[in-house]
Amino acid sequence: MGAAIRATFKAATGGQKRIIAVAIVVAGLFYSLLLPLLAQPARAEDRSFEISEVEIHASIDRDGNMQVTELDTYHFNGAFNGVLVDLNSSGSDGIEGFQAFEEAGQQSIPLEFEQTADGEKLNYKVYAKSENETKVFRYTYTVKNVVQVYADTSELYWKFFDETNPSDLGKVRIRVELPEGAERERVQAFGHGPASGTLDIEDRGVVRFEMSPLPSGEMLEVRVLFPVSYVPGSAKVSPEAMLERILEEERRWADPHADRYEDEINPYSDPSLYGALVLLIANLVGGTLVYRKYAAKYKPDWKGKYYRELPGDVTPAVVSYLMNYRVASRDLIATLMDLVRKRCVSMQAVEPDEGSRSVFRFRRKKPDYLFRLGVYASKLSPHENLLIRWFFRKIGRSGKVWLSDIREQAEEKEDAAAFVKQWTEWKGAVAKAADPYIETRRPGVRRSILGVALLQFFGFLFLAPEDWKWLMFCAIPLCFFMPPKRRRSQMGQTEFAKWKAFKRFLRDYSRIASREPMAVHLWEHYFVYAISLGEAKRMIAITRVNIPEEVSDQGIMGIGTGYYYADWTHSFDQAVSAAAKTANSSSDSSDGGFFSGGGGGGGGGGGRGAF
Repeated sequence: MGAAIRATFKAATGGQKRIIAVAIVVAGLFYSLLLPLLAQPARAEDRSFEISEVEIHASIDRDGNMQVTELDTYHFNGAFNGVLVDLNSSGSDGIEGFQAFEEAGQQSIPLEFEQTADGEKLNYKVYAKSENETKVFRYTYTVKNVVQVYADTSELYWKFFDETNPSDLGKVRIRVELPEGAERERVQAFGHGPASGTLDIEDRGVVRFEMSPLPSGEMLEVRVLFPVSYVPGSAKVSPEAMLERILEEERRWADPHADRYEDEINPYSDPSLYGALVLLIANLVGGTLVYRKYAAKYKPDWKGKYYRELPGDVTPAVVSYLMNYRVASRDLIATLMDLVRKRCVSMQAVEPDEGSRSVFRFRRKKPDYLFRLGVYASKLSPHENLLIRWFFRKIGRSGKVWLSDIREQAEEKEDAAAFVKQWTEWKGAVAKAADPYIETRRPGVRRSILGVALLQFFGFLFLAPEDWKWLMFCAIPLCFFMPPKRRRSQMGQTEFAKWKAFKRFLRDYSRIASREPMAVHLWEHYFVYAISLGEAKRMIAITRVNIPEEVSDQGIMGIGTGYYYADWTHSFDQAVSAAAKTANSSSDSSDGGFFSGGGGGGGGGGGRGAF
């Protein structure tokens, strides 16, 4: 590489040589400046430190202050400028008198430090250059008014390390010394942090806490209870009696299942149980009131088991919607047959070998039916007029339509969407005609009930205390009181009762009727409604039993027509379902195809590190 550069340099002209020389100098300066920057991170990454031991001596005086002496043993691998000490004064009247020393044999070397504060957080940057060595640092400071005095006990509740501590600590020993005269029997102590911690109460009320190790991000908190007389000069005094409450709190943290055992013994001691009972009753009462106002059925003005004549002058399709809140394909048949009965349409049965215009009709084993538009009555309802336009002008031609034509058009892919559109429009017209019988609910009531239920459910789930979260299930009963989108009006409920009794009359006709045969015109009138009421097959059975054969083919439709009702139903059902399936497949196609571990309520906190 070097030889190639020298050869190139020799072959260059004088001006070119100067340019090359300047470029080499600039490149050399650039890499000289960049090299320290590239090397520095590698050096920083190579260094590390370890805090193998922390020993803390905390002494409580009779005024409730705490003097702290701490010894930290550091092992440095690499070069460091000093160590970091983070303290937190929360739960006290402040931390003062901080000093730092390096322990070198029998000598204590004072160290300089910088202090910064962020509210109750105090950060000390202690300067002590160290490189590949072990050092012991000593810190001393005073925590003012850290002891809380209650009516029945005094309490030291202090975190020496909290969750912000960034460093692993190998072994931590804490010695809490109470004022002179303390007795072991009158002192109680608790430690909060990892379960590997131990504590011991010695003579003269000295409490020792030990943790090995204390991982980074874990707290170490002490709680010591002792008589009020030990700190007569304390300035933090409360008249409240807290001893039993504190002991109960510690008991729960020491045994998380204790509450469950107590509840099993006395389940009625849980206040959330009464809260759930009150909330559940309120939801049931409120839901019942809403349901009675917006969802309960009206009482019909007519009562009876049978209605022996047609209850009203409405079309079969409207009766079907009144009974079921929907329209079925059989209602197309019923409406068409009703138009035949009204002489607006004539009907002719054609055998397979008569007038066959297609292979489809030629292969039929049963007769096809030809419908011709006759006298156009002016008093037809909108959905009847819509059916005439649909069948005789859009499917049929020249005022004629074959029953098979309707099915064939529904099965044709090109016409299926139009068929479904007409079917949907016709169902809407029937629903419009049934408006006087139906009350449609505004969505506001349903939304309000759903909103209250969701508010209760998620409110308890995310905002309630842990013991109260289960009350969210008390909101579930509200969902059962959701009023339906519609209900029958007072008039609609009365008509519903009548038509239901008429349906019962048709079903039980052979048992309750007289032996006199049913008149043909009456049979025809009843039959069109029997189709929509789902009683057509029973009407056909009535034909065989109650109507003489010599008159069975008389009338407008011819009673024998009823024998082919099943075939009609099959044809119309297949037509509607085939059209819907074909239309949906066309529209859907595209190109793309869920120690104790408690505590944390004490003051103090902080961590250790190095820089």
